[in-house]
Amino acid sequence: MKYNIEITPFRVETCNSDVQYPLGILVVIESKEGIDVGRIVSTDEDDAEVYGEIVRKVVPDDMEKRKELKEYEEFCLIELRRAVEEFKYAMKPVYAHCQFDEERVIFYFTAQKRLEFRRLHRFISQKLNKRVVIKQIGSRDYLKLFGGIGPCGRNLCCRTFLHELKSISLRMARDQKLYVSPSKISGLCGRLLCCLNFEEDFYTEFTRPHDVTLEEPDASVVDSEE
Repeated sequence: MKYNIEITPFRVETCNSDVQYPLGILVVIESKEGIDVGRIVSTDEDDAEVYGEIVRKVVPDDMEKRKELKEYEEFCLIELRRAVEEFKYAMKPVYAHCQFDEERVIFYFTAQKRLEFRRLHRFISQKLNKRVVIKQIGSRDYLKLFGGIGPCGRNLCCRTFLHELKSISLRMARDQKLYVSPSKISGLCGRLLCCLNFEEDFYTEFTRPHDVTLEEPDASVVDSEE
């Protein structure tokens, strides 16, 4: 059976298992990249590429080690922020993940544009004495992690229940007769509001031409005015 495993808030991988597991539990996984821990978020029946194997569910000792790694991740993130400031990169480090076998540290950052950061990568790898991966994420992914209040006055959908961030287009706004500037239908991330997609199927169906068949009048009905 295949499961989708959330390793970080920005990374979900598909793993095989000969054992059935309930959704929501933490498991230890093994891949060619090493050993890590993730949460089962769903089953996968598609032909997705398999990342690794589920070894077992976590035990108390694993949870204790995971707690220690969280403290180390905070240290790593502080070190990366110091390096970014020193090298004057226009980027914002937001998250660090240390692999469960401690072989790799994965950093995530946001930026207004794509950056070249080989110098930073080399410096932080030597500083931590570990293999390092640095990945750029979008503004929507960032707000999905940290949350906020939308223009509707509620907590952001991506933070509370919206697990899949679908592509949103201005066509959706036009279909819903929202003739306003993009800035007024954009969220905190600066992208078009995800909720524009919620009723898209209804508006698409409502505006689609439908074949109408007119019924023939009943010949048995006699005009009473004759």
